[in-house]
Amino acid sequence: MALHLPKPRSKSVPQKTTGLDGLKVTVAAAAAAGVAKSQETSRGLAGLTATVSIAQLRAEIGNDGLRQAAIDAGRTPPSDRTLRRWAQQDRIPHPEVAELAQRRAAITRLGGVNAVAQRIGRSPSSVRKYMAGKTNELRNDAKSKLTAAKATDTMRKAGVLNPDGTPKVATIRVTGRVHVRNGDEAGYDYRTRTLDFGNSDVPFSADESREIAAALANDDQARVVAILERHATGIEPKHRGPPPHAASDSPNRLPLYKAETCATSNHADALTVEYDFS
Repeated sequence: MALHLPKPRSKSVPQKTTGLDGLKVTVAAAAAAGVAKSQETSRGLAGLTATVSIAQLRAEIGNDGLRQAAIDAGRTPPSDRTLRRWAQQDRIPHPEVAELAQRRAAITRLGGVNAVAQRIGRSPSSVRKYMAGKTNELRNDAKSKLTAAKATDTMRKAGVLNPDGTPKVATIRVTGRVHVRNGDEAGYDYRTRTLDFGNSDVPFSADESREIAAALANDDQARVVAILERHATGIEPKHRGPPPHAASDSPNRLPLYKAETCATSNHADALTVEYDFS
């Protein structure tokens, strides 16, 4: 007789992130990868990403901007033919050039060097150094301010913000392999569930919707998973009221749900997100 054993746990290295309650948490790498895949395949997530196509980069910073990114990375300026090939393949073969091109385009979208300097409270020369790769990270709170500014700009263009800047409420459906706790003392078993948050008694709040949109806009897929786990735990009847510290690693604060993956072989879209006009 064949034994129906559970599938082995994923051996990929967990990813670390920060949950909504500020706790440092870990999530399965496969779950975060499923969210990243959904950013490419789910129509509701169109535009909610920090990375734009090479064709869009050319439109925003021009061939001269791409050439300058190559120069800043210490490489030979690409020819027109090379730039056309990059756009056709939607790929810059040199990661350092791609990173600097994305930085340059993001600063351009936010109004240019002087506008960004004013928004993050730094000098224009500091922004230029960051754009040129002479500094890898902005210091102190300037990094978080720039991240927030880029996320807000991406969210606005993706249509998930109301005209007054408040977030539209997210309707979320997740398909994935989820570990479900058997009880207060037991660990997790293995089962595949579809979590339809949109039809739950406790839909996503405006704050949660904004945090998910911001995490997607920053390509922080691990944080998206942490928010989903926390919300799924909070809406269970035994957890009514304020959600517990769902994603904490503390033994007495285990979440009810832990996502192993956010996709299965039968589902192309691991995560579907739609924003209504509430």
